[in-house]
Amino acid sequence: MNRETVSSENRLLAALGYPIGIIPIVVLLTDMKQDRFMRYHAVQAIALLIAGFVVFVALSLAMTIVLSIMPFLFPLAFLTPLLMLGWLALTIWCAFRAYQGEMFTIPVLSTYTARYLG
Repeated sequence: MNRETVSSENRLLAALGYPIGIIPIVVLLTDMKQDRFMRYHAVQAIALLIAGFVVFVALSLAMTIVLSIMPFLFPLAFLTPLLMLGWLALTIWCAFRAYQGEMFTIPVLSTYTARYLG
């Protein structure tokens, strides 16, 4: 699909679905899921949100355990905010690409989302 075949409203909703997690859920629960472009980005946005949450929780738990055993490693505590900034940058990049009307892949994540999309 290219930018000319996707309406500006759909491009905007797909783009907003990456930083605002409720939008892709609404897309999948309504008739908007009939549009291939919208369904693709809704599933990918939800997968990105879940992956970011899992990584954040795992890293937080790991840092809590490591810092309770070895407090001299406190400078490693800055890894969590740095990874979250990286995740935010990835989210913004995905939103930008979706607004351009592109159907792009996120390296590891798109493998799993492709299974759901069939």
